[in-house]
Amino acid sequence: MVIKSHTRELPPSAETPARPTEPSWSNRQLRNRKKILAAMISIAVVGSLQGGDPALHAVAMPAAAKALGMDPGLASFLKSLGTVVLAASLLGAGIIGDNKGRKRTLLAGVFLMSAASIVTATAGTAWMFGLGRALTGIGTALSFSMCLAMIPAIYPKSELPKAFGIFFGIGASVIVLMTSLSGTIQTVFGWRFNYVSAALICLVAGLIAAAFVPETKAAKPRKFDLPGVLLAGLGLVALVYSIGRASSLGWGAPEVIGGLLLAAVLLAAFAIWELRAKEPGFPMHLFRIPAFSAACIAGVLFNWADASLLGQYPALAIPAGVAPGAVSVVVAVMYVGMIVGAIVAGTAQKRFAISNRAMFTSGLLLCAFGLAIQLFLDKPGNILLPGVGLFIVGFAVMWMQNPQAAVILGSAPQDQLGAVGAVKPAVGQFGFGLGFAIAGPISSIFMTGPVLDVQAYGQGLAFQAGIFVVAAVLVCWLLRPGRTASTAVTGAAQ
Repeated sequence: MVIKSHTRELPPSAETPARPTEPSWSNRQLRNRKKILAAMISIAVVGSLQGGDPALHAVAMPAAAKALGMDPGLASFLKSLGTVVLAASLLGAGIIGDNKGRKRTLLAGVFLMSAASIVTATAGTAWMFGLGRALTGIGTALSFSMCLAMIPAIYPKSELPKAFGIFFGIGASVIVLMTSLSGTIQTVFGWRFNYVSAALICLVAGLIAAAFVPETKAAKPRKFDLPGVLLAGLGLVALVYSIGRASSLGWGAPEVIGGLLLAAVLLAAFAIWELRAKEPGFPMHLFRIPAFSAACIAGVLFNWADASLLGQYPALAIPAGVAPGAVSVVVAVMYVGMIVGAIVAGTAQKRFAISNRAMFTSGLLLCAFGLAIQLFLDKPGNILLPGVGLFIVGFAVMWMQNPQAAVILGSAPQDQLGAVGAVKPAVGQFGFGLGFAIAGPISSIFMTGPVLDVQAYGQGLAFQAGIFVVAAVLVCWLLRPGRTASTAVTGAAQ
């Protein structure tokens, strides 16, 4: 229940700027910068679990599959089960949070993640392991979408880019820490302790959020849009699953083609239903706002660049004899770039009044540059160019991610912040899966033998760089002056 403040409302001023939605705090609390920062850090730590849990899971999965006797097909399915369930749960989680309370939903999600990690850690069978991963996907959807939806409750619209800079900067730092410790934990204690550590981190993060984060929800609850939730969930499942299978079966496999066609039909039916529904679960009219559409396009693309380089560099280096430890260090450089990008982007956009058009366009060109310079790599053991490319792409991801999140959440109606917030992880999952699934086939066009070589690696990534240049031009055109009217206000010209 949201507690209404009886504090006398103050006139609008620089001290009490309007927020996209009001939390249960009084005006005095909303002017307390330390209190706001504590809430922001709490939200960011919870949000980081969306990236930290998969990092721990990726390290533990091979040992878990061996210990529980999984065949390759079952192991592949269970490896991605959490991601698939996350995609299916996003819109429903957003609507529940809007109606029942976003803090309450966030806490339910993060505590569910903790319990699910214990189920996974203690699993004696593959199917019990799978149950834990499925519950983790649901918990992640509940918690992460609410993290994004709650930030506009404590920061005014003009400060959203800076707020998301703090959110993503802290999140990237926690992910780096969790990733770097996961290998040591597994080496010393075994694979089950990776999931135990995830459970403990979720528990602590949830308790901190319970203490420091305010409650907020829609002023008027809406009817739960069951048909829309089912159509969106099943459509996203079909899309994410099919793209994932394309990376191993190829894009021409009947299973992949059939899944993509099914996804197209389900998501088209979802759009038609939402446009005709009296109380739609998702406001489809937002896609008519150029800034919102551009933010979604940018989200797909920067996740694509991230996954493409992450997938291609290890595929080149490890088979060529580069030590896995050295590869992991080079890959970690991307997360360093993300931390720097998150810190710089929010502050720079506000201080220098950089438009969203400039942020998205320059970010896509940075992605193109980070990919294109791999064309000059001369041997797999040369880690300089891959490291520089990973840093640049990591920086570009956060350079665009701050305004992307600010535009998406700033465009949302006050009573649908949770539902609209689900768009960000949805486009992220799509883009990341697309990057992994497309990078290999593109590089294979340039291969002269059965394995990825330096020439194919560089030419494949350079080809993708060309796609990003075209995308930058498209986004720049979409946000041209005169077409950028938007409900999103980020303190900079659109």
